Parts: sequence; structure tokens; C-alpha cells
Amino acid sequence: MYTPTRRLIAEEAVALLQTGQPLTDCYISGELALAPGETWEQQVVLENCVVERFYCPCTSFSKGVELRNCRFQQCQFTFSYFLGGLIVDACYFDSYLDFQAGGHNQLGNPVRITNSRFASFVNFFDCWYESAVVITDNDFLGGTNLLGAPFNIPVTFNMPPVLARNSGQLDAADEGPTSSFNG
Repeated sequence: MYTPTRRLIAEEAVALLQTGQPLTDCYISGELALAPGETWEQQVVLENCVVERFYCPCTSFSKGVELRNCRFQQCQFTFSYFLGGLIVDACYFDSYLDFQAGGHNQLGNPVRITNSRFASFVNFFDCWYESAVVITDNDFLGGTNLLGAPFNIPVTFNMPPVLARNSGQLDAADEGPTSSFNG
């Protein structure tokens, strides 16, 4: 697990993703920023990677995002829309993970978060999922508000989510500790 064989700086990684190439077996140093405040038109695939900082706030992903067997030292998806769906499988997140005010997966493009570990809080405040959501076999060590309602605003699911075999608090009524991400 997490045994990258090549090193890339973030700018090299972005260039590869812009041409639709997957990132496999990479250690990515620096800040991997994908279209903050814009639309990202390519599929994003990271597999067996270690990423220092993955920064995608206010990004609308028109195609799928797949994160498989990766470790993220810092990661942020605040206000990001996963129109083409999101797959997170067998990943580890070292710090606060922010999805707030995002989601918006379109019909037929599920959000699947499986077999992953979150060392700190995962913030789903004010997210809206328009298609299927499957969150199974995860460890939320720092908790999450996935089923909570901070400020009396729960996560919106147009379809009942599939939630099974997750550990940790899933119904926090706040947004957890403040993120330390310095994007």
C-alpha cells in the first residue's frame, strides 16, 4: 500500500491529468490544484499515489474522479461538484477533509467511498447528492457530520444512501475542528 515508484512535482501531475492520463504509482510533491473555481473537463484517476496537497475548491468535475489506494497528506474539495461521480477506495487521509457545500453527482454517476480511513474530521456540511451514494467499510477516526445537521442543515440525499460497516461518529452536529489546509 502506498508504494509509489516515481516522483512528480504538482505541475507535472496537473499536465498529465489535463491530457486525460491517470496518475499511477506516483509521489506528488507540492500542491496538486485542479481548476479551483472552474470546470475540470477530464477524468481524474489517481491510483497507488501519495499526494502532499490535493486542492480542488469550487471545482466542477464534469467527468468521474477516482482515487484508489492513495494517501493524502492534505486534501480539500470545498464547494466542489462531482457531476461525473466520485470513487474513493482504499485511501487514507491524514488531515481534515472538507467536502462542504458540494456533491451534486448527476444521475448514473454515484459517489462511492469505501474501505478508506480518515484520521481527522470529514466535513459534509450542506452537501447535496442527486444520485446514488455508497459509503461502506470506512474508519472515520475523527468523526463526520455525514448524518448530522450542523446549523440545522443536514446533508441532502435525493436517493437513500447505502451506509454500512463504518466506524466512528457519523452524526456530528458541527463542522469539526478548523482545517489546517493553507491552500
